[in-house]
Amino acid sequence: MLDYDGKCAFPHGHTYRAEVFLQANSLDSQDLVFDFTELKRRVKIWIDENWDHAFLVNSRDTELIDGLAPASKGRIYQFESSNPSCEVISRELYNVVAKLCGMSPAKVRLWESLDQYAEYDGAGGATG
Repeated sequence: MLDYDGKCAFPHGHTYRAEVFLQANSLDSQDLVFDFTELKRRVKIWIDENWDHAFLVNSRDTELIDGLAPASKGRIYQFESSNPSCEVISRELYNVVAKLCGMSPAKVRLWESLDQYAEYDGAGGATG
């Protein structure tokens, strides 16, 4: 993490688990808010193409970006002037789900470990 004083300042990895909470005032013609299978498919494809086995970096971290750029098998996903904290990633996933599904989630919860998570609710509220 850029400008962070601690061991997380060094490139490292996490395995996240995401929960997407959808809500609607009414159900569709099949009595669903959204088909779980379709939600999972869309989100999984997007994550696999953009984040899975990629370096998630702050767009201002030019040293890391320049160092990773020559790697032929490396992928970089840049968060605009933000560190890839669990809070920022949950906010980004919230926005991605809204685009993929055509509806804003009630919230997205992103688990970084068995007992630590951050969530974003779209009202500007990120908690961690």
